[in-house]
Amino acid sequence: MISPADDSGPENPVDPAKGARVFLLTSPCPKAAVDIEKLAYLIRSRGFQIVERPEDAAVIVTWGCGFVDDAKRESIEDILSAVEIKKSGSARAVIVTGCLPEKYGDDLADSIPEVDTFVGASSLALLPEIIEYVLQGEEVRKVWLTRPFIDFEPGCERDPGGEIKWTRTLLLCHGCDNQCTYCTIPQMRGNLRSREADEVVAEARMLVGEGARELVLAGQDIASYGKDLGRPALGDLVERLARESGAHWIRMCYAHPDNLDPGIADVIAGHSNICRYIDLPVQHASPAVLKAMGRNPDPDAIRHKIAYMRQRVPDLAIRTSVIVGFPGEREVDFEFLMKFLKDVEFDLIGAFEFSPQPQTPAERLPGEVPDFIRQERLIEIVRLQEEISEKRIAGLVGREIEVLVEEKAGAGGVVGRSQYDAPDVDRRVNVAGSSAACGEFVMAKVMGYTAWGHIEAVWAGRA
Repeated sequence: MISPADDSGPENPVDPAKGARVFLLTSPCPKAAVDIEKLAYLIRSRGFQIVERPEDAAVIVTWGCGFVDDAKRESIEDILSAVEIKKSGSARAVIVTGCLPEKYGDDLADSIPEVDTFVGASSLALLPEIIEYVLQGEEVRKVWLTRPFIDFEPGCERDPGGEIKWTRTLLLCHGCDNQCTYCTIPQMRGNLRSREADEVVAEARMLVGEGARELVLAGQDIASYGKDLGRPALGDLVERLARESGAHWIRMCYAHPDNLDPGIADVIAGHSNICRYIDLPVQHASPAVLKAMGRNPDPDAIRHKIAYMRQRVPDLAIRTSVIVGFPGEREVDFEFLMKFLKDVEFDLIGAFEFSPQPQTPAERLPGEVPDFIRQERLIEIVRLQEEISEKRIAGLVGREIEVLVEEKAGAGGVVGRSQYDAPDVDRRVNVAGSSAACGEFVMAKVMGYTAWGHIEAVWAGRA
């Protein structure tokens, strides 16, 4: 979050010449974080300084998320805080970039005129040049939206701010061609644009060379990788990364189940450095609701894929996400979903109440589900998943697992993650009796789990 300055700031924060200071707000979204690292590299390449505090900057650049309602509200708060800093005189300009201005740029420009310019996700690569124009006092248009999208040049480096990060996100593709009726991502990120495999592999090597131990493969839908190039090839790319990147762990996230080739399990099974993990957002299981969502209305297709993958990789951990209270969801639809979840037994679930997004087909669908019913159904899903997760974790008790250390936990203990858990969203592993440094791998024997689903383990040696 941005906080207004409580002091007078630097002696000369506004210098339109070389070396002017820029504050670049980070984002918890892993895909946005990659864009921000690339922007940081390009901004420094133009001779600007990137500062840690917004009150020290000549230009404050905030990132606006346009996908999740809570993130939208927080983005607006960040923008208003940046405007207050500008009003205090310690900053010359405020620029808002990302998905939020891509979708709501004109409305934002009308409601927050103090912002100098809004740069949508389609024009991110132009941001360093726009900053230069603003500092030189040149007139720039209020909202920058470029179609087709202008992506970063192949080989564009990334600047993580001088910090060694053991987990880095590697984008395989941009945009999305899926037609989910509730989703705004195609509006904000455009159509599917897959990166060339050689470019992805080269960036992976670069990240490992900078100290990355784990690469998280991401995109709006990595299962669609290569379709726009006429050669769907997620499995081929993941296999190359396993052989050539040098990463200790490779993890797959954000794979639409309708597009995923279950043969990816054969690739996972063939390489020890590919995590036994995949993020497969099913969203629902009722044929009627899936059809209304613009997804494959046959839940058995998903069942068969999951069954094959678990046959090939018995310890595969599958995360999913589900939406409850979608327009027209009847009690029978919800019961169908609950039975599906009981049968499949996902390891991890993110459950959400339906929230209509402007300018999507789902916003206009009849059959609104009352708030109290949506909340009741969400609670039922969470309770069910707690039981399933405990059962799945119980299968690990007594086993030794590899853990990536991420925090110290006082004397004689560390906290980390196993290959079965993604960063920031999944379970933690508390390892007693270890003094390993952050970023190292250790072996740990699973002893049990906490009430919150985290794993309790004891040190069993170095990995």
